Amino acid sequence: MPQQVNVGRSLNFAPGAIVTGSWNGSFDTGGTTYYVNNITGSDTNPGTSWNSAVAQPEQAIALSEASRLIHVGTTTNDYIRNTIVVQGTGTAYTNVTEIPNYVNLIGLGADPRGNGTGIAKIDGAGTADALSVDSNGCRGLYMVNLQFNQSSAGSFYGCDFAKLFRSRIEGCTFTNNGSGGLRIVLGGGVYIIDCASTNDTVAQLIGLTLGSSATVNALKVVDCEWFGDTNGVSFIATAGKQTVFKNCAAIGGTYGWIDTTPSQVGHTPWYIDCYGFGTNNTTINQTGFVISNDYTKRSVRCIDNANGTSRNYPTTAD
Repeated sequence: MPQQVNVGRSLNFAPGAIVTGSWNGSFDTGGTTYYVNNITGSDTNPGTSWNSAVAQPEQAIALSEASRLIHVGTTTNDYIRNTIVVQGTGTAYTNVTEIPNYVNLIGLGADPRGNGTGIAKIDGAGTADALSVDSNGCRGLYMVNLQFNQSSAGSFYGCDFAKLFRSRIEGCTFTNNGSGGLRIVLGGGVYIIDCASTNDTVAQLIGLTLGSSATVNALKVVDCEWFGDTNGVSFIATAGKQTVFKNCAAIGGTYGWIDTTPSQVGHTPWYIDCYGFGTNNTTINQTGFVISNDYTKRSVRCIDNANGTSRNYPTTAD
C-alpha cells in the first residue's frame, strides 16, 4: 500500500539525486534528462545524472534519441520530450551537427553575454557552424541560456537552421561567427526572446538572417539585439506573414534592418518599439531601416538612426 509522507517545510535534493514518478501538482512527461559536463563527464557514461554525465552535447543527443524508442508502444522519436542540461565550465563544447524534434536544450551556468568562464558555450572553432540543423529540420525545440561561438575566424554561423518550426529560443547569444549569428532559412512559429548576436574578436557579417528563397512566418522576436559588421538583420524571406519584432535593435556596419519581404499589408512583418542603425547614408528608410514594401504601414514607435541622423520611424520628423 502506498505510504504518505508529510513534508512540513521543504524537501531538498542533493546534487546527482534522481526524482522518479510524479506527485500532486506535477506529472510524468515520459521523458529523460541527460546531463553534460566536459570536465567531469565521459561519453562512455549513461548521462542520466550529474554523477554519470556525458562529456559532449552530441553524445547526450544520441542517447536521448535512442532512449525514446524504448518506451512501450513507441515507434517514433516524436512527442516524448527529453531534456539535455549542459553545464557551463571553463572549456567550450564541440559543435553540434543535429538537433532532434521535441527536446529541451538548457545551458546551466553564467549569463551567455560575455566571454568569461562559466558560460555554457558551444564552439565551431572556425571550422563548422557551432550548431547546425539540415533539411530534415527541427520542431518543438526549447533552447535557453547557451552561447554559440567561433573561437577562430571562419565563414560559419552560430546556429544555422535549414528548417525550424514551433520552437522557442531564449536568453542565447551568437558571438564571433563570421558569416552570421543566427540563421533560419525556412521556418515558422518560432519565439525568440532576450537573445543577442555580437562580436568582439572575429568579424560577424549579419546578426540575424531570416529566409533565403523560402518562407519564414509567424515569428515573435522580443527584447533582442542583433549586431553585424554589414547588417544587423537581413529578412530576405519570400514571405514573413504574422511576424512581429518588438523592442529589438538591429545595428550594422552598413544597414540595421533589411526587409525585402513582399507587400502583403496586414500579413507582413511588423516592427514595434525597435531601433535601427547603419552608416549607408543619412536618408530615412535607407540605412537604419531599409524596408522595401509599405514601410510607413508596418512600423510603430521606432527610431531610424541613419549614420547619426536619428528620426522617429516611419515618419520623417526628426
